[in-house]
Amino acid sequence: MSSIEIGSTHLPVLKAISLNLRSLPRSASWTALLSGLLVVFVSTTGPIAILYQATDAAKLSTSLTNSWLFAVFMGSGLFGLLLSLRYGMPIIGSWASTTTALLVSGLVDHSFSDVIGAYIGASLLLMVVGYTGFFNRLMKSIPQPIIMAMLAGVLLVFGTRIFTSTQVNPILGFMMLVVYFVGRTMKLRAPLLGAFAVGLVTVILQSKVALPSIAVRVVEPVWTNPTFSIGTFLTLTIPIFLMVMTTQNAPGLALLKAVNYEPPVNQVVQMGGILSLLGAGFGGAGVNISAMTATIAISPESDPNPQTRYFAGVVSGVAYCLAALFAGVFSSLYGAFPIELTAILAGLALLPVIMSALHDAVVDREFRDAAVVTFLVTISGVSGWGIGAPFWGLIAGSVVFRISHWSPRNTPKKIL
Repeated sequence: MSSIEIGSTHLPVLKAISLNLRSLPRSASWTALLSGLLVVFVSTTGPIAILYQATDAAKLSTSLTNSWLFAVFMGSGLFGLLLSLRYGMPIIGSWASTTTALLVSGLVDHSFSDVIGAYIGASLLLMVVGYTGFFNRLMKSIPQPIIMAMLAGVLLVFGTRIFTSTQVNPILGFMMLVVYFVGRTMKLRAPLLGAFAVGLVTVILQSKVALPSIAVRVVEPVWTNPTFSIGTFLTLTIPIFLMVMTTQNAPGLALLKAVNYEPPVNQVVQMGGILSLLGAGFGGAGVNISAMTATIAISPESDPNPQTRYFAGVVSGVAYCLAALFAGVFSSLYGAFPIELTAILAGLALLPVIMSALHDAVVDREFRDAAVVTFLVTISGVSGWGIGAPFWGLIAGSVVFRISHWSPRNTPKKIL
């Protein structure tokens, strides 16, 4: 099938935004409205559960947690809103939940100010890659299976926590798992929502939720001064950058191409880097094009007309921005949930990513040895010189790959 020609793609920025704003009322539809809202609702269940795992690991204050949540929501919202209006296609913003997962262990060895420094470094790298168009060459420098193996190793603990939490609360775990996999079997658009709903009902019936008093007020972002070090750069900055590019931007762009759009690759990466940099001091993770929730809004089920489907992207962007302003509401709610519910929810949210990463890591025999070594080193937790396991996993896998593909030029032939 041929790509969709979007009229505003080649227009000047302000003229394109003005044109799509004027066309917005005619582009509106109930299905696109619900799809855009569903994107944000899904993100405020599973992916946010991952963020709260990280804040618990770091013992962050409520104000810092709210600020972090504000930054990731606002960055995601502005990303989707501006790019959808600019290019007239449903570009859905997100933050890399995989990088947040990395911080569950990273915040044990690094301060929150180190994380802020890592976010700033990763944001600058994203901007450089976006402005230079260096993305394709960069991805070829480290084999994709090795990056996927590192990702699988980082996320493995979230998968295992599904079952350790189920051991703590068997009824909760069993109900959520059954509903989730039934939803996947039936090809529901958001099986995670069903799992969250049944899990919430279960813990309420078990009297394990004490509903807090919720103050509905606009959040006050908190700035954190960054700190920088070589160890943090190698342990956090490089893995965060690679995860944003390989697990979010690459598949997110591929999803748009799969429904016959031609997304502006460099501009998407540039915008993500700029918004990431602006939000980094407040806790904003890498802003990127969505790979996990985008399918809800970019498919024909959202709007059969690809020319007006950008309305779903605009709706999700506005909804994210509103959620950012009242981030404290989400903090209050999640603080009332038992840890088993949050852990199972986070694991289920990342389960498709874990499965995809494991598959991509070992599917090609040529990279299998290197990928397995990368995976094992990453989950081992080894560290040295202030540098954590994800980086050493990349190094180990790359070395194994080079060794397995090395052959001396002048090897004498065997005489049979």
